[in-house]
Amino acid sequence: CAYPAVVYAFAPPKSSSAPVLISTYRPITTFGSGGNRPASSRQRVSVDRRQDVALFAAPAAKSNVVLAGKIAPILSKFALNGKMVSKIGAALKKQTSIVDLMFIAFIGWASQPVVRFVYEKFFEKWRKKDWEATYLHHTWKLSSEAARIASIVYVVDCLDITLTEMGITIAKMYNFGEITATVAYTVWAAKKVANWKQLYLKRAIRKSEGGNKQGRFFLFNRFGDIVLSIATILTIADRLHLSKSAAFGRFFALGSVGTLALSLAAKGIAEQFVGGLLLSTTDKFFEGDSILLGDGTSGKVIRLGWMSTDLRKSDETIVRIPNSQIANQRITNLSRTRLSQVSQTLRVKHTDAEKIPKLLTDIKKQVREDCPKLITDGSRPCRVHFKEFRDDHVEIGVDFRFRVPIIGDEYHQNKEACNLAIAKAMDKNKVQFALPTAFNYEVSLNDHGHLDRHEYGGPMESDDAEELDTKVET
Repeated sequence: CAYPAVVYAFAPPKSSSAPVLISTYRPITTFGSGGNRPASSRQRVSVDRRQDVALFAAPAAKSNVVLAGKIAPILSKFALNGKMVSKIGAALKKQTSIVDLMFIAFIGWASQPVVRFVYEKFFEKWRKKDWEATYLHHTWKLSSEAARIASIVYVVDCLDITLTEMGITIAKMYNFGEITATVAYTVWAAKKVANWKQLYLKRAIRKSEGGNKQGRFFLFNRFGDIVLSIATILTIADRLHLSKSAAFGRFFALGSVGTLALSLAAKGIAEQFVGGLLLSTTDKFFEGDSILLGDGTSGKVIRLGWMSTDLRKSDETIVRIPNSQIANQRITNLSRTRLSQVSQTLRVKHTDAEKIPKLLTDIKKQVREDCPKLITDGSRPCRVHFKEFRDDHVEIGVDFRFRVPIIGDEYHQNKEACNLAIAKAMDKNKVQFALPTAFNYEVSLNDHGHLDRHEYGGPMESDDAEELDTKVET
């Protein structure tokens, strides 16, 4: 009878490429009464054994899977048992100290109230200075903020120790505590320098002579922000040795195609940046000003950025315009206009032509009484004139100037008072407005979906006019 072969295999570690040690045992097969096998049988068994060794001793082929069987080993590292918890606790106890935590907590949260109490109790009487105005307050405030950042770094250190003891590879490769401390303290220092820079610029520009102080502060402040940002990035990169990283080098090693693409992409950005720089240095407008652009766009400047400017229009919509487009247009700053104009064209009937001389005098007198800010010193026009005869009316031109800004409620109230004064003078002289015989209208949709009616053409015959009026009303 024949029994199956029993194979014992001892596999080496995964990293070893040595053949597998094989121990093969085959029971002896009996042939005939003597129990001796023929030579051919012994040869066949020898060949079978060599095949077994070749089959089991060959190293396993490399797997081509992406995730299969790779998630569980990672998750197993986060499985905590009693032994792992004891190991982590021993490592934390060895590398941390309760005295460190107490000192950081005292400096960060408890020291400032204590020092303030001592100052107000014993020193404020003869110093005659509030706590917030002393250099000791600002110095202790910096120390408190530095200690609070230190507490964050300490927590990250403890987390790094825990992950290292758990066998997390990335925790062994990088020092998270050092990275956190470098980034946090560098950014914190840059913010403090930025605050001191703003205070110094405000004080220096306030004492300096010349105009456009707000524009100069805007310019110098933004240049300072750019310098601080670059210095902060370079400092962090140097402290973390990013410049020596191969990935960092490959990021900046752009080829000719990348350089060309970057240059083309930066062209528009450079134009917008230069446009914003020109707008801030030429004192054309600032945030909060109402402006009118050459293309007809008007609104209040709610944000003046490096690349674009946001305008809030009269219908409360906000439009963002690139600075390169604004810099190439005429800009009217309505907020800096201190005078305003009210101009009207009055249509009077031909039958009232003889009343016009008295009407002109009364209009000017009535407007002067009802509008005290009317300019009458001769520096600005103050005109009410008989302009010309038309086919169906007589035209009277009205042109007044007022010491009222062109924007705001005051302007509209003054214009209303001027129009009412003209109406009073017309009623006083029993002069009636001449209504148009007829108009031709072009009706179209505007940008907001509303109907706009544009007048064009001249007067029409009365019959045609009545028919057109009916059509327009319909």
